[in-house]
Amino acid sequence: MSNDMDNKDFALSYLIPELPRQIPTFTYALQNILMALGAMAASTASFLFTLCLILPLSFLRMFLPAGTLMQLGPNHQMNKNKVVLVIGGAKGLGSRVVRQYAGERDTVVIVASKHMDNAKKVIDEMGDPHATLQPAEVDISGPMKAVADAIRALDSQYGPITHLYEVTGTSAHIKDPSAGSGLDAMNDMISAHVNGTFTAVSTMYELMRARRYGKICVVGSIPGLHSPNGMISYFSTKAFINVFATSLRVLAAPSGVEVITAQPGFLDTTITKQMRARGIMMPEPSYDSTELMSRKMKRAVETGGVGVVSWPLSQGVMMHSLKVDSDDVRVALNPICEEIARWAAMQMGMKKVGMKKVE
Repeated sequence: MSNDMDNKDFALSYLIPELPRQIPTFTYALQNILMALGAMAASTASFLFTLCLILPLSFLRMFLPAGTLMQLGPNHQMNKNKVVLVIGGAKGLGSRVVRQYAGERDTVVIVASKHMDNAKKVIDEMGDPHATLQPAEVDISGPMKAVADAIRALDSQYGPITHLYEVTGTSAHIKDPSAGSGLDAMNDMISAHVNGTFTAVSTMYELMRARRYGKICVVGSIPGLHSPNGMISYFSTKAFINVFATSLRVLAAPSGVEVITAQPGFLDTTITKQMRARGIMMPEPSYDSTELMSRKMKRAVETGGVGVVSWPLSQGVMMHSLKVDSDDVRVALNPICEEIARWAAMQMGMKKVGMKKVE
């Protein structure tokens, strides 16, 4: 606590004499006004397009016969004999996703974890499920080739894998908050959130693309939209996952592979409890459950029509309105219009993205 006070005193003693220099210049202020006006125009267009076109279409969808949507497109092959791979399925949100599928017959659920004992423990806690649960050891923070080989081996042994949930998260920044922006913490985050997530998802995507069906759900973060400075290593790498997954959704759509981005906020998890205990987060009367989040993720994956699952909704609305991005247009668009803008840009050849196979 004394170190925190010393840091604050140092910051104040440094910033106060520098305040006149930090006041924006007149031309810079005008530039920001123009940017804000542009964002307002884009945001207004996004609002009207979603209200006048997308909302009526979504209303009409409610009246389609039950099961019709499940039979459309190449994904109809996945209605039976599901094989669900949950990376990070041994704890927290991942274990809740496993539970969502444990009651389904003709389903194989692969519970993948860094430690095989943890995966087996989760399976034992499920009791007598209808689905077939299989433990697997996958160290998402390991060498990229090892991660890719592990994914392919599981697909060969239990597959073809029809569903991938990438739910990996690391809490190294919680164990030592003072090192949250240090090189060691950033290296851990990059290994797990960037290298590991990219390798696992891209490897699975290539396998699914060859079969022309598959569903992928990648867990990013609502706070990753705004990147609070207190845990810059965690939220900046989660921001990468947000952008990667939403971009992959557009790229993968023509091949019959659906990609959903899950953006959980501050749920009632071990990590948030540790954060509150250390004073990193403001205490609140309650946090939404991981059970509810996992249900929303599964519903989005199975029914289609949802690109981004943000929950709690209040946090999603707030963070999307405040999100920071290098592409000024994206800041002003909601996720539906953002997806359309990405698709249009790709069709015009402005931002064609390729996925290279990990050897």
